[in-house]
Amino acid sequence: MGTALLQRGGCFLLCLSLLLLGCWAELGSGLEFPGAEGQWTRFPKWNACCESEMSFQLKTRSARGLVLYFDDEGFCDFLELILTRGGRLQLSFSIFCAEPATLLADTPVNDGAWHNVRIRRQFRNTTLFIDQVEAKWVEVKSKRRDMTVFSGLFVGGLPPELRAAALKLTLASVREREPFKGWIRDVRVNSSQALPVDSGEVKLDDEPPNSGGGSPCEAGEEGEGGVCLNGGVCSVVDDQAVCDCSRTGFRGKDCSQGKARRLIHPSRASPGQGVGRQNGAGGTGLVHGVFLLWTAFQLLWRRRPVSGLSASSPPFVSSKRLSSPISR
Repeated sequence: MGTALLQRGGCFLLCLSLLLLGCWAELGSGLEFPGAEGQWTRFPKWNACCESEMSFQLKTRSARGLVLYFDDEGFCDFLELILTRGGRLQLSFSIFCAEPATLLADTPVNDGAWHNVRIRRQFRNTTLFIDQVEAKWVEVKSKRRDMTVFSGLFVGGLPPELRAAALKLTLASVREREPFKGWIRDVRVNSSQALPVDSGEVKLDDEPPNSGGGSPCEAGEEGEGGVCLNGGVCSVVDDQAVCDCSRTGFRGKDCSQGKARRLIHPSRASPGQGVGRQNGAGGTGLVHGVFLLWTAFQLLWRRRPVSGLSASSPPFVSSKRLSSPISR
């Protein structure tokens, strides 16, 4: 009877575990990585030796960190994916102790939004896909074409005991990588969902697919869509929103300040010739014998005596704040 109870209890625990894992997959929940030292998650071994692929969704809160790693436990072969150089993904791998092949993506992914990442292994070649808009591949110059994999698939970091065992890591420098900070979900190997085997310092996150998740880049007011105005591009660096205003014609921390341009002196205009200047805020004014300074939708004009005007004319007339740019 005791044996029967143990068997029933074991069956109950097994069913409960399968139910919980099924709920994790069904709800689309992800793993939240706080960026703590010693955090890690281990998935089953990805047999990436020949032709295979894996994919996942990622949302970063940092520009650096170890995203995933696996190897042949201290011999020759490994594959590493990290965040580096302003939030771009960098993939490195080696086969049969050959010089590691490395590729760096062009697309920064540290903007606080979800990104689809896919890695395709094809013998000596490995291809990295990002959001179906970028694909880069690299080939390793190896005498052997098959990759050997013994370890599990580590995501977000490495277990402390593995970091301490240098001989069990093929790529020694992986021990020095910063832990990943952010969220990862929907891990798949050859289109089948992969479930984590075990982890440390990582929690299950039930964030809905379209939730902002508190990213600094999504802190816009009243649904305006972000902290960078006038088309500025937002990136997250060390948990802070940073706006790139270089292509907007605006300046300031949030690209809200107009950019003053050069002045056109009336002495350069011949009688009857209009002078004007289109600047960062947009618009062109055609006037006669004036200074124009237009910044942040504010138009300042200064009148000088020119042919046909009285010398007693005041040098400064007025200023006016405009509600919108002047159209041509």
